[in-house]
Amino acid sequence: MGRKRTIRNHKGLPQRWRFKDGAYRYMVPKGQEANWDGKTEFTLGRNLAEAHRTYAGRIAVGLDAEIRTFAQAIDRYLLQVTPNKSDATQTDEIQIFRKIREMIGHNDVAAFRPQHAYQMRDRIQQEATKGSGETYANKVMEKLKHLFSKSIEWGVIGEHPMTESKFKMFPKPKTSQISRAESIDQVWDALPWTVEWMQLYVRLKLMTGLRQVDLLHLTKRNITPDGLLIALSKTKNTSEKELLFAWNPELRMIVDAIRALPPSSIHFFTTQEGKLYIKEGRSTTAFKSTWSRWMDQLRKHTNIPKFSERSIRNLVGSEDDLQTASERLGHSSTTTTQQYYRRNLTKVTPLNVSNKN
Repeated sequence: MGRKRTIRNHKGLPQRWRFKDGAYRYMVPKGQEANWDGKTEFTLGRNLAEAHRTYAGRIAVGLDAEIRTFAQAIDRYLLQVTPNKSDATQTDEIQIFRKIREMIGHNDVAAFRPQHAYQMRDRIQQEATKGSGETYANKVMEKLKHLFSKSIEWGVIGEHPMTESKFKMFPKPKTSQISRAESIDQVWDALPWTVEWMQLYVRLKLMTGLRQVDLLHLTKRNITPDGLLIALSKTKNTSEKELLFAWNPELRMIVDAIRALPPSSIHFFTTQEGKLYIKEGRSTTAFKSTWSRWMDQLRKHTNIPKFSERSIRNLVGSEDDLQTASERLGHSSTTTTQQYYRRNLTKVTPLNVSNKN
């Protein structure tokens, strides 16, 4: 008599999932093998976003199925809501829900009260091992709030336990002025203080305004006879938006210099070992360390204020007229450009009084 197979739930993963040999796998329930290509163990994907997309496409989610626990609500959210977002957002969202599942997955959604939210918020903040604990706690709680909003929509609960009047996030930290590049000249003056590949990365970002995730995913396949052709990651699930950056002498020179960087690779930017500087939509420790060392060099040897990588994109959004900036940044409308990327300044033309008596 064969030994009964025991399915051990891996912490934070959906039921019957496990991570094995570098991939997420689904342990197929007995009798359902026909729906999974006859397999008892089905490979879903090598990263969480891919795994959830595969899983969502393979099973029929009963929209009228009973949802009682947070684990059940999270499963439906990840299958119905998350796949409509960009890869980077999906990865971020999946990791956050993994945390929520670990903490309260077995609890009843309807039994959740505002005091539970405060207890959860404080615990996350205290257990945070990197970055700002309060910022991370707020991020998790924002996602939990949206889960409750969807639970109301699904008829699981009738009242939201985390409205503004019932629950408060940690206060948001004030953004330091030092974290924003104030001019292209500032960034240009800072370039000699970092390594060659980062110099080229920043020069390409200044020319294109591309998001970090799009720049770090560039390969020689993006090179066309007409220019650099980029499929924008942020708009992947709303419209297949592409940008073509037409060749000019400077763009051609920068791309040629990047392609000449060691080691030889299909990718534009890699470590000496050939590894990407991005993983599942987020920059790696290697990228962040290079950036931090650059900012340290500025502090030690110059009077140039340090600045964030993201602020370069904001800077690009402030240079052109609103319509041109919106097109360069890949926004679907000028509203996003105006709200998030334009400086909080109104440009006016001074009155010429030199000929006045």
